[in-house]
Amino acid sequence: MFKSITDRFVPRTKESAQIYRARVGVFQGWISVGVNGLLFIIKIILGFMIGAVSLIADAVHTFSDVVTSSIVIWGFKQAEKPADVEHPYGHGRAEYIATLIIAILLCVAGIEIIESSIHRIKNPDLVNVKWWMVAVLILTVIIKEITARYADYLSSMIASGTLHADAWHHRSDALSSLLVVGALVLGMFGYSSVDGWAGLGVAGFLLYTGFEIAKDAVDDLIGKPPTTEEVENIRNIVMSVQGVLGVHDITVHSYGHDKFVSLHAEVDANETTAVAHDISEEVEERLVDALGVGPTVHIDPVHPGNPLVKKVQNYLNQNWSADKRIIDIHDIRVVETENHHLILFGINTRIGMTQSKIIECCKELKLDLGKKFSGYEINIKISPLHRF
Repeated sequence: MFKSITDRFVPRTKESAQIYRARVGVFQGWISVGVNGLLFIIKIILGFMIGAVSLIADAVHTFSDVVTSSIVIWGFKQAEKPADVEHPYGHGRAEYIATLIIAILLCVAGIEIIESSIHRIKNPDLVNVKWWMVAVLILTVIIKEITARYADYLSSMIASGTLHADAWHHRSDALSSLLVVGALVLGMFGYSSVDGWAGLGVAGFLLYTGFEIAKDAVDDLIGKPPTTEEVENIRNIVMSVQGVLGVHDITVHSYGHDKFVSLHAEVDANETTAVAHDISEEVEERLVDALGVGPTVHIDPVHPGNPLVKKVQNYLNQNWSADKRIIDIHDIRVVETENHHLILFGINTRIGMTQSKIIECCKELKLDLGKKFSGYEINIKISPLHRF
């Protein structure tokens, strides 16, 4: 059902995936505005008719959905804008800002509801509830859950954290309405203070949901590392290019749906600069075709045929590849001049290691290699944590 609705109102055309994604997000935003606007009117009228603080709080919660859905529309329209001079990486992170605003509004609404609920607990009032009112509220719960599931479906379809947050906002409204229904039914039997406790339950759920959504949005804004699957996918694509001997220092920057990748590709130092350039071009083309990312490729010339390089590589593989502190060893080179005898290479360390642990690991590695390859100075380059 959800697929047929989406295909009918947001049909796929020849436009780019980014434009289609924005259209889907805006469509869901307008659905939410319409549904929440109608439910807010119903709840606020019933709330004042009954005099129930929990129902009025629930109406405020629903109205906050109208506001946040408007922010969803704004976020996707901003993300749809192309890159410009002031924003050369586009406007994709506007979606994260929209998500953060949603979370803040949820928390503000929760705090205000706590105040009203405590007042109701201290000063309980009898509520005048009719069964038809309860039935209407149950209907609003069903409508909100359907809206939440549709938003969740669309969030999975276009991989949108904003729509996922909006779906949970709808679901939190549905759950809070259920609490209100329970409180009103108990109020009909004389338990009027339950109205205030139900309000506290609604507020607690709002605060928890807002905190979780805010945490995800802040992580996206500050910058999260790519997943292991993303890194391995990039590595496999690069290694499939003829002439690439190794790949390391993979960095992924996310700007909403757009991603930019930089990496170091190892090629034989005996190749001409023209061949090395062609290899880097091929790597970039394959990454664009397969992942749609903006790639930057740095070429590292290595000497795989050098006997000493092979000896160092084999020794490191046999003695250090199982060390859990080291993720990768790459770019092994040997410099032999009249004044210098160097063995150089880079390593990626495990995420979460302290600086002192990293230094300790390098000291152990240098000491071990210094004993094995006496007469050579050992130079180890440690890659930053954002490189894989």
